[in-house]
Amino acid sequence: MSSKKTIKFLIVGQGIAGTTLAHKLWENGNSVHLIDNKHESSSSLVAAGVIHPMAFKRVILSWKADSLIPAAKSYYDMFEAKFKTKVFHEHDMTRVFSSIEEQNNWQGRMADPPMKHIIGDEELSLKFPFGSGKVNMAGRLDVALYLSRSKEFFEEKEIISEEQFDYNQLMVSDVGVSYKEIEAENIIFCEGFKINQNPYFNYVPLSPTKGELLVIKTKDLPNCILSQGCFVMPIGNDKYVLGSTYDRDNINQDITKAGMQQLIEKLNMIGNFDFEIIEHRAGVRPTTHDRRPVLGTHPKHSNIHVFNGLGSKGVMLAPHFAGELIEHITKGVQLNEEVSISRFSKKHLYKCLI
Repeated sequence: MSSKKTIKFLIVGQGIAGTTLAHKLWENGNSVHLIDNKHESSSSLVAAGVIHPMAFKRVILSWKADSLIPAAKSYYDMFEAKFKTKVFHEHDMTRVFSSIEEQNNWQGRMADPPMKHIIGDEELSLKFPFGSGKVNMAGRLDVALYLSRSKEFFEEKEIISEEQFDYNQLMVSDVGVSYKEIEAENIIFCEGFKINQNPYFNYVPLSPTKGELLVIKTKDLPNCILSQGCFVMPIGNDKYVLGSTYDRDNINQDITKAGMQQLIEKLNMIGNFDFEIIEHRAGVRPTTHDRRPVLGTHPKHSNIHVFNGLGSKGVMLAPHFAGELIEHITKGVQLNEEVSISRFSKKHLYKCLI
């Protein structure tokens, strides 16, 4: 008869959220174990990995960008040093203007104190009809490499199981949880949009959004991230990621001709380039109505927690908010209402099955 494995944290899901959380817990000396179903339908597998500080429509800093980006870069630097694997690449970023109005608005914002170190004029050999502007503090995470190298580590330490999580086998008590052969003080669900199947957190009002992206090959594009209706991001060897679509009506991981055509049309809005399509991928993002993460503790079960709702900005949000969740669980630090699951618990908890 096999003995029980006793740990502090059981994590369900090894996407960007679960992986980052596991690393931070491990580095703090906590015993962990992950359960993952090979990232089925995971948004992490189709994440472009772009990090940038802008809310382009209003030409302002995006929510908490001035603290989230330094935290993300610091975390990925530490990851690279530990695993001797380059996963984060700083890149120049260019906003391609779609009109004279956008160009004028950009020029006007360049002198504003919060923005003057973030945006500026851009000089590219590639010219655009209405010009372009430069964005600092941008870069990209090689998400696939980050996840695969992490999985190798988790496998080396024998702290990951590859299976579909079975909620019926989760036993909850006042002192912890039991799942098959694992006894844990806490369980943290990092399941992305599959949270709607979780009997403990199915009351969280996620708005899943399907995204498709292309990997293209071309010699016509500059070695910087371009933004205008989509992102065009260099990944080396004349290859670029082109993304992404936003589809709230078809929540599946199927690639579509419509999605491909939409992306090609977006690229054509930036310019006419000769390119070859190398790859076409799709996934589903876990997005909340207020576009804020969801983290915290179940209102009825003090040892069941959630880390979700990172949407299309998981690579930027995960390092900071994984730290906040750990502080909340281990030290009782109160979460900000903007991100706490408590903002949904009062209104939607009646939908919960457990």
